[in-house]
This record gives sequence, C-alpha cells and structure tokens, in this order.
Amino acid sequence: MDVNQALLAGRRGRRLLSGVVLSGSTSQAQRLMRAVSDASYEVAQQRGDGVARFTLVAEETIAEAQDSPAEEAVASIAEIAQMIRTVPLPEATPELLRSALADSVDWAMYWQPPDAEDTLLADPRIIEALERVAEHVASTGIIQGWMAASTPENQWMITWTGDGTEGQWEPGLEPAHSQLKAWNQELVAKERSRRGDLREGVDTLASGRWWSDPPGGLYRSFGTFDNGAPIGMLCVEDGMGWSAATVQRLQVECRKPVFHITEPGHWAQLCRRYPLEVSATMRRNWCETTGRDGFWVQPDWQAVAGDYDGVHLGIDAYLACAGEIIEVDAGRASLIAGWNPDQTYWFTDDALRVGESLDWELGDEGLQHTWVRSEQSGKSA
Repeated sequence: MDVNQALLAGRRGRRLLSGVVLSGSTSQAQRLMRAVSDASYEVAQQRGDGVARFTLVAEETIAEAQDSPAEEAVASIAEIAQMIRTVPLPEATPELLRSALADSVDWAMYWQPPDAEDTLLADPRIIEALERVAEHVASTGIIQGWMAASTPENQWMITWTGDGTEGQWEPGLEPAHSQLKAWNQELVAKERSRRGDLREGVDTLASGRWWSDPPGGLYRSFGTFDNGAPIGMLCVEDGMGWSAATVQRLQVECRKPVFHITEPGHWAQLCRRYPLEVSATMRRNWCETTGRDGFWVQPDWQAVAGDYDGVHLGIDAYLACAGEIIEVDAGRASLIAGWNPDQTYWFTDDALRVGESLDWELGDEGLQHTWVRSEQSGKSA
C-alpha cells in the first residue's frame, strides 16, 4: 500500500501526521497546537466525555489573565485546516517519525469511541490539509525503510522485564496448535452463548472482548527501526508502561508461507476464506469505536494456520486500517484491533529457533520513547 495513502486513510496514520505537524517550534506551530488542543477539548465536552484540563502557569500569568478580555473563541475546523496548510513543517527525521508513530499507537483504544483528537482529524477538511504533511513524510522514505527491514532474517521477539510484568503471556509454553484449538473453542462458545444479545439494544450491553489478533501465547516478533530497535518495543497498543525488555532474535525456517497484510483487502480476504462470526461477542465494543451496528466476522486463526506458518501486519496496513471498518462482503465487516504495527504471529513451533539475546531499557533522558541498549548505553532508540 502506498505510504502516502496509508497515512491519510486511517486514524492511526492521521495521528502520526498530527504528531509531526504539531512538533514544530515556530510560533505558527505553537498556535496550531493550541488550536487543535482547544478544538479537541470542545469535541470531548460536546459528546460528554467527562474530560478536564490542567495547565501549569506562573502566578503573574494568572494575574494578567484576570485583567485580560474573555478567552478567544475556539478555532473552527476551517481555520485549523488553513493553519495546517501554511504552518512550516519540521524536518521529518527518523527520531521524530519514531516518536510520532509510537504516540499514535499509544492512543489506540478500540473499546470506546475514538479519542477527541482522532475524531477531529477525521474531518474531510483536516484530511485534505494533511495531504502536504503526508507527502512530506513519505518523501523521506524512512517509513518505507522500516517496512523493508521486516524480513525472515530480521525478526525479534520481545519479553518485557522488571516492574509491571506479572502475568504477561509467555510464548511457547504450550504448542501452537493447542493454543489455536483452545482459542477457537473459547470464541465459538462465547459467540454462541451471547447470540441473544443480538436482539438487545447495543447501549444495554456490557463491554467485553474487542481484540481480533491471534492467541497471545504464540510466538510474536517484529522487524526493526533504522537504528536496530525492534518496532514492537516502542509501539505498543494498550501497554503497561514497561521500562525494560529482553529482545531475542527468532531464526525462522518456514515450511508454509506467511500471510502478509499490507492493505485492507488482505484482511478482508482472510475473513472471507476463514470466517469466524463474532457479531454477538464484539458488537458492543466495535459499535462503540466505529459507529457501525451489524454483523461482524474476523479471521479464524486456527483455520488460517492450516495454510500459513504466520500472519504479519505491515506498518502501512496498521496506519490505514487499525480500528477502521473493513468491508468483507454484503452485510459483514471486520476490524483490526489489538495488533501492533509490523507484528508477526507464528502458528508453528517447529520452524522457530531463539537466537542471540539483547537487553534494552528506557533511557533517562526524559523522553518517553527513548530506549538504550543496556550494554551500549550510548545507543538509543
């Protein structure tokens, strides 16, 4: 999928672009940041999100504010779009794009409506204005380079260590085929038990399952950023704030192909070939995050494993599709939820060998997404 198109098509791509355009240090960029913040806050208030804002200001600033006129009106969508069209764009460095991607992944929440800024960025006028930002990012070739780095020879497994890791799923504790069978049986039973929910109003249903990825106990791996850091170490949906990790190379010798998802049509193809209905199970949460109330399916990963050794979600597909409605066929749709960009799930144990091991830790520079190799403290990510 064309990276430029992927950046504009979905909420995760647009959030990355927002992170880029709002990172500038010019006065225009600062005005745009305030305008987006104010407009997003207004969106959240209007739909009753129960949000609050806290700002640190000096005492003299408070005194000045008390003597000043009433606050300026929140910028309109048209005004924000015009700011985006004219604001000077910062240099799209690897460091900036890594941080923008990681921030976008942080804001992925598929058990509730899109957050206010994601909602704001979905306005067609904002999307049109972001085209220049997408072209700016795509012209560097950096994201394309990250995509090309995800090869069978460059796969890394991440095990979080230190605080907050109690109860995390460990790969390889059970054979893959046993996990897939149990996963299928559990989801089929859950769907059957909740069929009656389809007759109820969606607002009356309790929140429940929302993720559509394979079983968490399977081996999972990632390619790397340009500096050698595994992509999944910085880009974690619904993370727990981990600050240390052991990274191990996975040596892969596949006997069957890996299914690569690089555009929405690939996910839809999996759903048509290996359908598993989840209308009752996912209805409440997927309706919340998309606004669509209807029949839902997802890939049956046990069936997929009969033909493939693994499934890989490319960065381009993640940016364009994560959290977005994917039309499967007449009356049925699906959702990519709970994945991380560039993640591969492996359906086989026999084709995998664990190789070299490296330790990483969150750096102390005060930057949220700065990781360093424990044995080479100067090498950061």
